[in-house]
Amino acid sequence: MFPRTLISTCVLLALAACGGSDGSSTGTDTTTPTPPAAAGPGVFDSSLAFDKAGYTTITVTLDGVSTPVRWYREVCYVGKPMKLAPTQAAGAVDNQDCGYQNMNIFVREADAAKQDNPIFFNVNNSGWLASYQGGKGGWDPATPVTRTNYSGADIVSGGAYVSTSDTDKIGAALKRGFVYINVASRSRGATAPAGVYEDGVYQGKAPAAIVDAKAAVRYLRLNDAAMPGDAGRIVVNGTSGGGAQSTQLGATGNSADYFPYLQAIGAAGIDKDGKSSIGDDVFAIVAYCPIQDMGSADQAYEWMFNVLDTRALVSADQLAGKIVDAGGAPLIRASNPDPAGSAVLMNAFETYQAGLGLKNDDGSALTTDNMLAAIQAEIRQAATRQVKAGKPFVAYGAYGDAAGNGVGGGSGTLHYLNDFIGTDAGGTVTFFDMTKYMKFVATQARLKSVPAFDRSGQSATAAGAVTTDGAGTVNNAGGESNLFGNAAQVYSNFTEYGWNHNDGANGTDRQDGVGLASTGYSWAANPQRAFLLNQYKMINALPYVGKTDGITPHWRIRVGARDRDTSFTVAYNLSRALKDDPKVKDVDYALQWDQGHAGNYDVQEAMAWVDQVLAGAD
Repeated sequence: MFPRTLISTCVLLALAACGGSDGSSTGTDTTTPTPPAAAGPGVFDSSLAFDKAGYTTITVTLDGVSTPVRWYREVCYVGKPMKLAPTQAAGAVDNQDCGYQNMNIFVREADAAKQDNPIFFNVNNSGWLASYQGGKGGWDPATPVTRTNYSGADIVSGGAYVSTSDTDKIGAALKRGFVYINVASRSRGATAPAGVYEDGVYQGKAPAAIVDAKAAVRYLRLNDAAMPGDAGRIVVNGTSGGGAQSTQLGATGNSADYFPYLQAIGAAGIDKDGKSSIGDDVFAIVAYCPIQDMGSADQAYEWMFNVLDTRALVSADQLAGKIVDAGGAPLIRASNPDPAGSAVLMNAFETYQAGLGLKNDDGSALTTDNMLAAIQAEIRQAATRQVKAGKPFVAYGAYGDAAGNGVGGGSGTLHYLNDFIGTDAGGTVTFFDMTKYMKFVATQARLKSVPAFDRSGQSATAAGAVTTDGAGTVNNAGGESNLFGNAAQVYSNFTEYGWNHNDGANGTDRQDGVGLASTGYSWAANPQRAFLLNQYKMINALPYVGKTDGITPHWRIRVGARDRDTSFTVAYNLSRALKDDPKVKDVDYALQWDQGHAGNYDVQEAMAWVDQVLAGAD
């Protein structure tokens, strides 16, 4: 919950006081500074004590063997949780007191007394949406838990889990004796009851999701001696928005930028003066397809899918009737509603990329001049690994089928000709056409609109008119715009392009105080600009890498090689920044062949990596 006073402070002080300072000194005072006073006990530490007896024993099948599991249900990890409106976008919720700030904790009965086992910390913010953990629609605790009646039910009584499966992270974690935790958190879409908070009901605005994840870690740290598992060995797992939440948690360990926000929700270890006595750094990150770097995401997306004329090529194929399913029925995949806007964003990305100061392995600057070659090399390596592993691979000149993936990616399974890549029997790539490959990526799942992420409030013409490229209508409403703004606003545009192109023409998507048409302010003159810049800085890992003492030392990042939900450049840039941080010990980054926007498809490889980094730390 973000009190009005805190929001106002962030607006007025912008990056300096609430997270944007670069830490540099501008004064000339040379006197010896007085050491800061040590933090006292957290204001809510006593009320956040872990209840060792507060569990229910459920029985699951693990590798065919009946296995008792302790379930600590809906453990509230903050002292001042957000109150929930009884009805949310996803339906009725039962836990209105702490449903977005609790966690379900599972541990095998055989491991319950062990305090040195790792903790598998699962975050759940797909699409950057709020993650509710609790019953739904009047669930009675006496009623058996299912994934239908209980949102936090990663593990259910009677469930069957397989530790050797490539898609079963639960089975793999339980078999290893890990404590498995499913974490709820506020984010976009979460609403409080009207009148509960003076600053508005939209209490999931950035950086709420990251703040909540930190608060959950702090709870584990506070109660480490009483709980199963080792809070010094937390492995964080997340996909999409959860992947971004994971990377942000890893990049910002112990950062004071978040202390005012942690204080506002009553997080463990924050004293009355806003000082911290508990860390929120974690041991390892396993992140899939992170929707990261939101402030430049629109630019990156248009560069990735425009630099090789991908949007235009797909539209041409659409008009020519070349995009079909296996039965020859046409599929809608074209998405070139605004070529001029796409070009503007693409060109802006070139400047942004150059300003990051990232390096290639040879020490040269990573810019848009060589980014395409770098991404191409990663795609080739993904194909090679696929063939060497003996996994399915559509040969060059053969036909294959690819199901549409991602948000709004289009319906139907594409029947396509592999005219873009060939390998020999050993996996060596013998032919690769990047232009044709990118067209395939954009054809197997329809691309997002222009702009891709900050599109709320854009022109009604783009939102509802029939396009000229065979794509039907384009819906420009939505994206991640409702992740931003203050708690009284449904959404706010958070980029220069989104703000200046919010023309108010779409009356159903108009927000007072947001956009050029509503305010009369351009982005440069926008009085809310500093606040918005701080918001997306605090959910972006890049500004913290190389500057955070508590950064996670171990990273594994995977992105599907046919993921169209974000640009390939986003996770690649993060991997390059991490590799240049001396406090980061290892970075395992790769694209996964024939994967779209998804996660936990290579559980055995991921867990083998976790085993390796854990063994190295012993």
